Amino acid sequence: MSDLLTTPKALKQSALKIWQRGDIHRAWLQKTSCFPLDIPLKNIPAKNLLTDYSELQDAIYTLRQDSEKHGYLIIDKAISHRQLGEQKIPAVIRFTNAAIFLSYLAKTAEFIQFQALTEQSLQQDGLLIDWLIRYPFKVMQYAEVWPQLLKVCAYFEAHPQPGCYIRQLDIKGVDSKFIEQYKSILSELLTQTLAQSSYQADISGLKNNGFERRYGLRYDQPLIRLRILDPALAIQGLTDLTLTLSEFKALNIPAKTVFIAENKVTVLAFPDHPEAIVIFGLGYAVNLLADARCLQDRTVYYWGDLDADGLAILARLRQYYPQVKSMLMDAQTLEQFAHLVVHAPTKITEKILKHLSDEENLLYQHLHQECLRLEQERISFSYLQQYLNAGLK
Repeated sequence: MSDLLTTPKALKQSALKIWQRGDIHRAWLQKTSCFPLDIPLKNIPAKNLLTDYSELQDAIYTLRQDSEKHGYLIIDKAISHRQLGEQKIPAVIRFTNAAIFLSYLAKTAEFIQFQALTEQSLQQDGLLIDWLIRYPFKVMQYAEVWPQLLKVCAYFEAHPQPGCYIRQLDIKGVDSKFIEQYKSILSELLTQTLAQSSYQADISGLKNNGFERRYGLRYDQPLIRLRILDPALAIQGLTDLTLTLSEFKALNIPAKTVFIAENKVTVLAFPDHPEAIVIFGLGYAVNLLADARCLQDRTVYYWGDLDADGLAILARLRQYYPQVKSMLMDAQTLEQFAHLVVHAPTKITEKILKHLSDEENLLYQHLHQECLRLEQERISFSYLQQYLNAGLK
């Protein structure tokens, strides 16, 4: 009979789905109402009234008892039956107001807390209204720390782009570990509450200190190591330098040629070259090199592992510096050192990469399909020297 008439258990599941959609929360935020709220019940065919009469009456009785217990209404409909006459069968469950609905689901205390937290939020910053309507349950997900989250938002509104470390933020009742722990939700809230001029909208995600860069905080910057390959360009006699990322980006050394290599020993042993420097690469974090003065309007060569990942990094680097040329990452080099090639699957799924030439994409597809890798350090140094002596392509 449970297939014919909704049981109290099934009814509660239906009501819970309505709660989980957040309709009640959104209506309250928008100062409207979902009530009276109706939940239609299954339609019972007339033919079942006789064949399943006893079971149906038991199910109706159980549902009416549940109704009396929880305060919701049962709206009946009349069905005429040739043998049984007119029968009243439950057709709709109606919750006349929010109090009955919330009590039925044991959500009264939770909803009161939601109201209190969102009222506090909107009193502090009305700009949160659209975000709250879109994500009502996130408030409850962070209910225990919501007041502290609002304090952080208030601080950044009063002190945009503070230019200090998180450890230095002086927010009453909030320590630096708290901000570190809740960067993700804070980023969502700050995006809603801050003026667009108060953060870097083009920076997203938390990787590579994304939160700090987006909201104007200092951070432990990546270190960029480079060697000056022409003694005439030495900086006060220094040719091997390790700089913070911001220092590197500001460096305007008058080199005409820049090599980027992914192997540290290769960088350390790289041969001298007129008016040139070599940079120790960052792998897939190569995007950090964007906007570096010493790479703009220069001839740039990238030398990574000869595999799908190496060519993917080359493609990524060209997003920022279209003039970048590959170095010893070609079919000829692969064939020359075929005896040192190993099988190494990659997680890359793209069949064609933007910013690669047709020839490079053909090589990329071959390396990807065959899972081949020729590591940079397996290429002999004499081969590198011959390449440099022959004149750069």
